[in-house]
Amino acid sequence: MAVVVLYHAWPELLPGGWIGVSVFFTLSGFLITQILLGDYVLTRASLASFWSRRARRLLPAALATVSVTVLAVVVIRGEVDNTLDAALAATLYAHNWWAAASGDGYWEIFEAPSPLAHMWSLAIEEQVYVVWPLIVLSLGARRALVVGVVVVVAGYAVWWDTADAYYATPVRFAEVLAGALVAVAVLQRPSFRVPTWVTAFAFGGIAFCVATLAEDDPLVAQGALIGLAFAAAILVAWSVTDSGLADALFGGAVVSWLGHRSYAIYLFHWPLLVLVDAPPVISIAVTLVLAESSHRVLEGPIRRRDRLRRPLLSLGGATAALASTLVVAAIGFSGSSERDIAAATVDALVSKTTVPTSISSLPLPPNEVTSAPAPPSSVAPTWPIEVPAGASVLLVGDSAAFEARGAFTGWVDANGGLAKVAAWAVCSPVFGPHSWADWGTPFFESLEGECRSSISGDIDLVVVMDHGAAFIDHLLIRTGEWHDISDGVLGPVMRFAYDSMVQEAAKANAQVLILAPPVPLDPELLPGYSPARMNAYREIVAAVAEEPHVHVLDVGPLIDADPMRYPRTDGLHLDAETGAVNLFVDLVAPAVFFGDQPG
Repeated sequence: MAVVVLYHAWPELLPGGWIGVSVFFTLSGFLITQILLGDYVLTRASLASFWSRRARRLLPAALATVSVTVLAVVVIRGEVDNTLDAALAATLYAHNWWAAASGDGYWEIFEAPSPLAHMWSLAIEEQVYVVWPLIVLSLGARRALVVGVVVVVAGYAVWWDTADAYYATPVRFAEVLAGALVAVAVLQRPSFRVPTWVTAFAFGGIAFCVATLAEDDPLVAQGALIGLAFAAAILVAWSVTDSGLADALFGGAVVSWLGHRSYAIYLFHWPLLVLVDAPPVISIAVTLVLAESSHRVLEGPIRRRDRLRRPLLSLGGATAALASTLVVAAIGFSGSSERDIAAATVDALVSKTTVPTSISSLPLPPNEVTSAPAPPSSVAPTWPIEVPAGASVLLVGDSAAFEARGAFTGWVDANGGLAKVAAWAVCSPVFGPHSWADWGTPFFESLEGECRSSISGDIDLVVVMDHGAAFIDHLLIRTGEWHDISDGVLGPVMRFAYDSMVQEAAKANAQVLILAPPVPLDPELLPGYSPARMNAYREIVAAVAEEPHVHVLDVGPLIDADPMRYPRTDGLHLDAETGAVNLFVDLVAPAVFFGDQPG
């Protein structure tokens, strides 16, 4: 688990740190199969005992993590977003399937961090703990292995080369099955040994992948997991058959301490990294303290039967109670979900009969507040923008874009495209691939990584909504001085950030649509905001709009002029259910045409 924690804290240092979970799957497959085969008379009673022990080991800390994390999200963020859905999926040990249905892939956890995103692996573990013993009990070890191979082959047939392969239990069962194979081999051939040179080769391969293989690499969904499973199986087989050397390498007090608390460390570290505004070192230190407390106060006593006489009944009841509470809470926070808003946007687009066929029919008054001209529509004769049928559309920007993601997704879905979102709070233009490490803001004095990733070659259109973060003060970390977009220091950096984004889009053969921002109704949300900063931003937009693939839609004055049609919940963010939907239905939809232009 150590490499996983390091990966989550500093992803740029260990691109393949996620492989720690893969190795854990293999080790887990070995351990549970060894336990099952160690009971020479497998009966329903012994199976109940196995499940009881697993429940004692896993459920207490997991239920505590889910409960405390949800409360922390409410207290810290004042809202729940999709945390309640994620918490319910985690409680029911179905988080991997929920994650597959909700996102584009595991790598998305760094782009819009969810405090329960790591629960997917525990869901797979629990599913294996329920189903695999039944297969072994019913068929015996050898036939169970054959069934396991069939499951893995079927899984790869369905999820080959897809983002969902990372979360799909049948695909990830390959790693578990590799460990189970070792358990059967060791039991049936006690003399079985793995040559040291083979072990060294396998260890080197895993180490190389940990250092180089990013989780979004296409190889991950194209069979790399099977290779990792075999390498991990070799390490497991070596460690259990050459116990003397293994104990010498891994039998120290520190390793033993971490091993006994690894489960709690895994559970606690990610919510702390996401929710606590502190350096990762602090979050990890707090994680270790909490893991020790959990080991002594919660997990240890329950595993020793001091507190639960009927664990399956008691822990099952606690799970049901938490799930019921989360359902009630979800009803209480009855705002429309992102999927509901997307569906409403689709319905609005389908039913709307007054959508103009040309963007030239939209009134675009000058911005009277800033006394700046509207961004140039130098490509006005070519409106609407034409993108391929089924286009992949990327939304980038700050919290204004993030709040509008439901409407954006509905607009893209209605046109048969693929929507991708890479936007979240304070995602300033300077926090892109080139300059994020140099700057901070009043909200984040420093970032652990860029918040705007590079534009990949599969994107056809980039929609930009920088409606807030560009206008706040920014801290130049190396000097300790604050700057804003209207001065001679931050202004050129912002311009460089936009030029870089535009160049990346050009290389990807993608078009760029910039939605020029409205004036915030509540300047307190943007420390230091002024009309001069708005003018500076609009000048940058006007400059990059000279590129033929860049288009500017000046929605700001229209939003300012009709607050009833485009309400903003706090004076800055468009209301997700009304204002954002109307933005994409009224203004963005007629500006973009998906497919070949008729006639």
